Amino acid sequence: MKNKKISIAGICILFAFFWRVQVVCAREFVHPGGLHTRADLERMKKMVAEGRQPWLEGWKELEKDPLAQYTFKPSPMANMGVSRQKASIDAHAAYLNAIRWYVSGDKAYAKCAIKICNAWSDAVNQVPVARQDLGLVGIPISEFAMAAEVLRVCDLWKKKDFERFKSMMLEYLYPVSRDFLKNHGGTNVDYCWTNWDACNMVALLAIGVLCDREDIYDEGVAYYKYGLGNGSIGNAVPFLHRLDDGTVLGQWQESGRDQAHAQLGVGFLGNVCQIAWNQGDDLFGYDRNRLLAGAEYVARHNQMRGVPFIYYNNSQEMHNRWPAINALGVLGERPVWELIYNHYEVLKGVPAPYCKRMAELLRPEHGSKDHFGYGTLTFTLQPSVYPPLPVPAVPEGLKADASIGKVFLEWKPAAGFTANGYVIQRSEAGKNDFKDIAVYEEKVLNCYTDFRVEAGKRYDYRVAALNKTGRSSFSSSVQACPVEAGGLPAEWRYAEIGQVESGYSGYAKVCGGSFVLAGVHTSFAGERDNVPYIYKEVEGDFVWVARLHGRRGPVSEAGLMVRAALDETAESVTMTLGHAGGRFARMGSRKQAGTERRFAVGNAYTWLPAWFKLTRAGDVFYAYESPDGVNWFYVHSVRIKMPQRIYAGLTVCCREGEKPGQAEFDHVELR
Repeated sequence: MKNKKISIAGICILFAFFWRVQVVCAREFVHPGGLHTRADLERMKKMVAEGRQPWLEGWKELEKDPLAQYTFKPSPMANMGVSRQKASIDAHAAYLNAIRWYVSGDKAYAKCAIKICNAWSDAVNQVPVARQDLGLVGIPISEFAMAAEVLRVCDLWKKKDFERFKSMMLEYLYPVSRDFLKNHGGTNVDYCWTNWDACNMVALLAIGVLCDREDIYDEGVAYYKYGLGNGSIGNAVPFLHRLDDGTVLGQWQESGRDQAHAQLGVGFLGNVCQIAWNQGDDLFGYDRNRLLAGAEYVARHNQMRGVPFIYYNNSQEMHNRWPAINALGVLGERPVWELIYNHYEVLKGVPAPYCKRMAELLRPEHGSKDHFGYGTLTFTLQPSVYPPLPVPAVPEGLKADASIGKVFLEWKPAAGFTANGYVIQRSEAGKNDFKDIAVYEEKVLNCYTDFRVEAGKRYDYRVAALNKTGRSSFSSSVQACPVEAGGLPAEWRYAEIGQVESGYSGYAKVCGGSFVLAGVHTSFAGERDNVPYIYKEVEGDFVWVARLHGRRGPVSEAGLMVRAALDETAESVTMTLGHAGGRFARMGSRKQAGTERRFAVGNAYTWLPAWFKLTRAGDVFYAYESPDGVNWFYVHSVRIKMPQRIYAGLTVCCREGEKPGQAEFDHVELR
């Protein structure tokens, strides 16, 4: 009877063991099956060998990359968290050399890639620890896993070395990405940006495939669909907008932050979907192609076409009220578009017009610091003519506005949005000796500020559009004459509130009234102010508007200020840009003389130029901000008892240092 009990117990243990093995190993993964399958690799090899376009141009681009050379030497670290950037460089080199090996057949590249992977698996002996941004270690973790998945089909990589590499992934690196997606470094679940989650999601899928761990792979898939953080597709694309023509655009979670990070997130989630697709799971199509809606939004915005926007906020208190202009139109840093375009439009026949145009503007894609790039070589599915676009049209609508020590230029994007850059030229007026003063490459921002000017000298300006096919003719020229700052108008005064060193002010009657204001060691934090102040007296209710368009030197904060008196402790209201990172728009108020100033944050990702407005209605003061001086957004209001006759003006605060910080304003209006 005793033996029978032992036998039953043993059977139960064995059943549990084999059940667990079955759960972990139930899926038969496709190998290679990270970013690329065997069929993908064979297509690259065949098309390059036959000289087919656009693969051949992509291959030529890859051959030039310093990281794609078999002479590359790795710099492994026991703790990958010491420098995720250096780890990422090595991961890129491993991937790019692996691709060069497969396409060319030259074993020297395979040996280089193997050497890199072996060096890291031999060196890493701990779960990475970083001083900050540990979640972003998910970038090199995912990249190493994707590189190894290509390299696994190479007979030169010894089995024991490959197994050691996988052990490194499971024992030391997987915990970083798993734990980040569970606890987000101890912050609120919505605190981190989409790209923080997304790079770790890529890591989970890539590690799961590489190590044949269905449980890890499924973690990543589940997070894409249902995760609580901003990397899940419903949070990465929180709002959908239907345009008049029926097009659906998905507002990207980081579009109110800056465009470099918005494109970064598109690339990471594209990798998530591509790995899943290669394993038979269609995350591209999940939630009615929600990734495509988000990618189309980001692509359209960065082609300077304009996009709708809904107010976005999270536990960081971002208060994003419009799509950010920081890095707007900068295409070259994020070569992520061939993957999206080829999957949706070429493979599935789902229109992706804005992603298609991004792919065409960048073709052939090169590499970048956070993405492998080279999608023209690796993701293109059908032949096409190269270059893909005609010579762009001549830019129209060029205008030049002279300011104090600078000239603002602006023009309409090239017709058809076929330009991927511009050439800006200048000549002394009437001499027709135009020379380049700026060349935008893979950058379609349609404005430029010329700082290298002499006051009082007239200049002619003209612009041409560029792309891979050629350059357009130049536009008709326009003329501008920058000016020097002079004294303030009669109704305006300059004062130094509290203690101010080396303060100065200036004015010119250009751009709706332009002012400069500067000082050293200035501040309005705390109970008293020490700031330079340009002001005029105003009685009763008013509307006070100005555009902050420039900051030079150690400026920490600048904007509008109204005061009950010129005493440093007086009641006052401010609407300024600065604080942490110089990008927080905020309303400040001192309700009683001698008390500390309190702040209410507006858009925490406000970039120059920034428009501000303060209005008074009785004892209530209202603050607004705007990206363009037309569309205004409420920030905050405060009730303060002030005299009927008070002071309204401009101010600037500067960090400690010997040099003055200067703020530059224009379009000043007080009514």
